[in-house]
Amino acid sequence: MNCPICEAHKNESQFLYQNEDWILRKAGQNLEGYLYMEHRKHRESWFGLGIGEFENYGRAFHKATEILKEYNPEKMYIVAIAEKVPHLHVHLIPRYENQEKGLDHIAKATGPGFPKPM
Repeated sequence: MNCPICEAHKNESQFLYQNEDWILRKAGQNLEGYLYMEHRKHRESWFGLGIGEFENYGRAFHKATEILKEYNPEKMYIVAIAEKVPHLHVHLIPRYENQEKGLDHIAKATGPGFPKPM
């Protein structure tokens, strides 16, 4: 299997945080503070995760909020779809002042060429 997330995990220098089950790393998009939270193993579904994996998810999510707080966004959107890349992961997308809100912002942030916040 050729999974881009599994491949990205080979470069630990990109990790901002990791625990037994989850990795936080900067998203490749051009939006300050945009993070990916990804399962360390190739998992394709939330179903079947153990309680420890969910507890570690909470720890990783807490660390993500601490990191994002430094960027001072107005909002943080949390998106988990895992269709294009079927490796369990979550997009943590900051929204800054004067940026579009809601689904329009998410679509732009997850698409190519997102402009940096003003």
